[in-house]
Amino acid sequence: MKTTHRIQSTFNRRLIRRHFLLLAALLASLAGCATNKNLQPAQATAGTGEGGFELADANHDGKLSRSEASDFIAGQVFAARDTDHNGSITKQEWLAANPRDASGFNKRDANHDGTMTKAEALKYARAHGMTAKAFAEADKTHDGVLDRAEVEAYYASREGSPR
Repeated sequence: MKTTHRIQSTFNRRLIRRHFLLLAALLASLAGCATNKNLQPAQATAGTGEGGFELADANHDGKLSRSEASDFIAGQVFAARDTDHNGSITKQEWLAANPRDASGFNKRDANHDGTMTKAEALKYARAHGMTAKAFAEADKTHDGVLDRAEVEAYYASREGSPR
């Protein structure tokens, strides 16, 4: 039982790190836009015209708080696993990504109705500090928020230069 829990924990940490790096990659795409006063990246998200930073920066203050980063990443995981795009995830959809993670679904399905809503996923991610370690590593100024430079540096240290 402990081995199964350890495997699931390792998988979940890797999944979170992967999605944090996705956030970093989206933000790193903004690096060439320093002169653009609208802060719109050259490769904006289709349909919205917004880039990764704008999508994650919910209060539009130019910095990412821990909750904004967590919500963004949890939202990305949710969208990836909601394969029928109906706004909720069934246990079958969740297990398609990792057949051994039934307990992960059960923990997130707070009302135990057999489906996970985005609100449940966000609440779980916030309560369990799903991005805390990666966020702390990226926050070099230790001010509790991430600016573009910190995210770009974090991405570069993990994946190399995005250019």
